[in-house]
Amino acid sequence: MKRREFLWGGAAAGIAPHLAAEPSIAKASTELGRKLIAVHTMVDMPEWSRDVGKKWNAQAFIRDCKQTGVEIIELKTKNAMGDAAFPFKGRPCRGDWTTQTRELARREGMPFIAYYNVGLDNWMARQRPEWRCVDPAGKEKIAFGAYNWMCLRSPWRDHVLAELRQVAEAIRPEGFWFDILGAPNAYGVGSFDPGQACFCPHCRAAYRKAFGEEPPLASDDPAVRMRVNRFGNRARIEMLRDAVNVLLSIDPAMVIGYNGAGMRDLLDGTPRDIQDHIGLHSTEAKPHRSISFTAKSMWAMGKPYQVHSYGGFMRLQPGTAQGTWSAWNLIPSSYMQVSAAIATAHGGRISAGINPLPDGSFYPGEFRNLEPTFRAVREREAWLAGLESVPDVAVVYDPVSELSLLPLPGRRGLRVQEEAGGLHNALLDSGIHFDVVDTARLKPSKYRTLLVGDAVAPSPALGEALRAFVSAGGLLIVTHETSLRDAGGKRRENFAWSDLLGVRLTGVSPFKEANYGWLSEELRDGAPEYPVLFLSEVLEVQCTTARPLAELVYPEDHRTKDRFTDGETAYIHFKTFTGKPLVTMNRVGKGSVIYISAPIGQQIAAREDPWLKRLVAYAVRKYGPGLAVEVSAPPGIQVVFGQRDAGATHVLSLVNLYTGLAASGGSIKPQVGPVKVTIPLRVFATRPKAVQAIDAQGMRWRVGQQALDIDIATVGHHAVLVIT
Repeated sequence: MKRREFLWGGAAAGIAPHLAAEPSIAKASTELGRKLIAVHTMVDMPEWSRDVGKKWNAQAFIRDCKQTGVEIIELKTKNAMGDAAFPFKGRPCRGDWTTQTRELARREGMPFIAYYNVGLDNWMARQRPEWRCVDPAGKEKIAFGAYNWMCLRSPWRDHVLAELRQVAEAIRPEGFWFDILGAPNAYGVGSFDPGQACFCPHCRAAYRKAFGEEPPLASDDPAVRMRVNRFGNRARIEMLRDAVNVLLSIDPAMVIGYNGAGMRDLLDGTPRDIQDHIGLHSTEAKPHRSISFTAKSMWAMGKPYQVHSYGGFMRLQPGTAQGTWSAWNLIPSSYMQVSAAIATAHGGRISAGINPLPDGSFYPGEFRNLEPTFRAVREREAWLAGLESVPDVAVVYDPVSELSLLPLPGRRGLRVQEEAGGLHNALLDSGIHFDVVDTARLKPSKYRTLLVGDAVAPSPALGEALRAFVSAGGLLIVTHETSLRDAGGKRRENFAWSDLLGVRLTGVSPFKEANYGWLSEELRDGAPEYPVLFLSEVLEVQCTTARPLAELVYPEDHRTKDRFTDGETAYIHFKTFTGKPLVTMNRVGKGSVIYISAPIGQQIAAREDPWLKRLVAYAVRKYGPGLAVEVSAPPGIQVVFGQRDAGATHVLSLVNLYTGLAASGGSIKPQVGPVKVTIPLRVFATRPKAVQAIDAQGMRWRVGQQALDIDIATVGHHAVLVIT
């Protein structure tokens, strides 16, 4: 297998020219994407456990999957421990779970996806310690506190390719899914700390060959930090490319996916030609807000996708499950129903974790717990599979800006994504249908309102596209440092988009612990005449062509150990009305730009502040050109509006998030209402003739002169309205 080298010089470098995926791949991916129910079979078989692998009953497993409504089976062939559930050459196998399970699944018409853990392998680390990833002192690199990282530049790489070939040729699965495909500093976004890289002899030699020097142990230089991260990703990209080539040479229609496919590609530098041959986007998400954000993001990418959600928990709060893939404590069916509803309302697949014991035994109760969830999906699947979003409002995420910040010393987390996530939460809780779109895939002309959160270093092309969008009549909402930094993450003296925003930078509020905002009557929307709170830095600006909609208010003083208002409050009361704008509006052509000088999305994500959410949603409704669907409903109803058959059919999902708030474990199915839906006739290609409903009680509809009006008494956990 020919080895390839990839260099990364920035946000656009390293991306190969577009190569269209083979028709066989696209067809197989589409067919597999129409099945919205899968199980991800998670099993570890530690050597110390008794009867390891001896009790696996493939017939019973397939029977329970079929009875529960499972459509796709994802089964581990080799896990992070190095335990094999397939008889690979040169590796012990204490039970071939794969071959018989795959054959029985084939007989039942269930597609089979083979799982393989690429990056971790404790068994092989003991056999070939020279293949392990190590730190600068030569100590092995351990992931998740338990598993050995294996170096993709060592002979381990060729060993993986050989094992992939063995299982693919033996069982011919419909798909393959890779987990932990990466390196210690290059899995997901990875680390930009050079000291976190692999320092094995193979990596040291490759780094010297590529850059003419020893790999650095540490650096505060952003260029060096980026280079080391991209160097780690280069090994991942080589491995992924060759794995794809091996599998597609065996079956050109094989659907290939991996953990993070789609969601991470723009941040980790996966070249476009590889992306085109990945038939399944995939990521993990467990809290309902996270499922929504990731589902919207992947839905906008236009490729079949799945959301992995484990089936067990360690901590369960309303709307948020936390745990591991091996928790052996079942998430209640009521919670899982909402997880599945959110994913499938956006046209995606839910892949729920099934957790057999190390001896291979599993309990029917685990499947019975999932049966109501899967039954509900099957009832709606014909309308939701292949659904496309009705473009209207979009939260725009800019990975180019993210990459300008990530290499900077001291940076942690995904700041730009966090801002986008908070804007997502604001619209979600306000019953607005919207997309989440990254800037590489954004087509502004499709939308009427765009929200760009803290895009600190956008490309010039994005700026020009958004100027044209606003001039044509669109509403653009921009927050905090958008366009205030250069490609290296350094803050400019003024916004690059200063003329578009209609403001110029004058400074930063002297208060970092708290700032307040006084909304004008125009922007308040009946909220109390009282400030809104930001526990964050706020930029200070001066209007040039914009007009103010809210005023910055300072605390009376800084909070110290001797100077405070209340001993339990980490900031001081509001006092000084500065006359400086906090929110502004600028008219550009036929459209408008609203600028918010605070990181309002980050504050919403951190504190779920209802007044800040209300501010964002009200600005969308008041200043936007009108929504594609207006829904009046109790809080807790998520609105998702899609279309199919070239717009001949429209599908409106109303997901009742209340069901996911019930953590008692009982069969709780609250009905909430009333709900009123108004859809302007301009949305439809032809005048609607019929409305069918699932899980909507007391529905009445009528087509008026300007809009389709639908009244519903109550909705259950996932109401679906099919409009033809």
